[in-house]
This record gives sequence, structure tokens and C-alpha cells, in this order.
Amino acid sequence: MRSFKNIIALCAVSILLFSFSNCGSSQTNSYKLTQNPPFSIDDVFYQDWVAGIKEGGSGTNVHVTFKDFTEDVRVDSIYFRNKIEKAKNSPQAKKQYIGYFKKGTNRDIIMDSDPKKEAKNTPPEPFPFKLADNEAVVSYIQNGVTNYYKITNIRRKEMLAFPQNKAPSDN
Repeated sequence: MRSFKNIIALCAVSILLFSFSNCGSSQTNSYKLTQNPPFSIDDVFYQDWVAGIKEGGSGTNVHVTFKDFTEDVRVDSIYFRNKIEKAKNSPQAKKQYIGYFKKGTNRDIIMDSDPKKEAKNTPPEPFPFKLADNEAVVSYIQNGVTNYYKITNIRRKEMLAFPQNKAPSDN
């Protein structure tokens, strides 16, 4: 009987220690904003766009042009209006990065009468920042550490309306 109590006590202590280890690991994925980033920003703006055809969709592009940043900095993502996109380096400007936010793109969700199939859906992660419509956060990696910098008062450029393509029969 005594060994049974020892096993119960060992299990309780193990569960307690495991729960503390999980608490500490959640602190490593912190989204603390940096006040003094290792770069300066030259220009930043966002621009809504709409395609000339229904299937083309619409969205918003966020452009961030840096004055300078050190070689150990790698721009990673842009957080804007409750969405996250990887920052793409502009082919026209080496120090400009763009986040392409397309409207209407939903993650794949399984809808099925079988609850086991629907259980494969993963709940979306909450957006980590509270931002106004004209604010964004740029994540960057420096020395293997991800950092976050908030950009405020982003100016809005006039919407781009791409022309509709002519159908082949219109030639």
C-alpha cells in the first residue's frame, strides 16, 4: 500500500513540475516592441488595390523603405490590420520591403458532418498587437532573435484600380 502512495505522490509532483515548465516556455515567444531598432525608416505607406476582373480580387500593399540597416538585420514580416504577411524585398528598390495583404484569403477550414474530420481544424492564433488602421509592426531578425517595431501614422496612397483585360473575342 505504501508503494501505491509513493507512485501517486510521484505523479502529482511530476504534473506540478510539468505545469511550471510550460509557464516558463510561454514567455519565450513574447511580442515585446523595440523602441530603438537598428535601422531607420525613410518612407512607409499603404495602398489599396483592386483587380480589373472579379477573380483577381483586391487587397492592400504595405511598403516600407529603410534608410539604412546593418547587415545582421533581416526583415521578416509585416503585421497590419489583424493580418500577418512575410515581407518581400522589392525588385525595384533594395531597401524597400512590401507586405501583400490580399482580401478574402481564408485559411483552409474543414467543414464536414463528421466531427472527427472537423476536429483537424486548428483555431487561429490571436493577433498579437493592438493597432490602428494606419499602424503596422515590422518583425526583424537580428543575431538569431526576432524583434518587433511599431510604425505609426502610415500614409495612405490613392487606390490602384487595375484595368480589365480584354477578352480574346474583343480583338
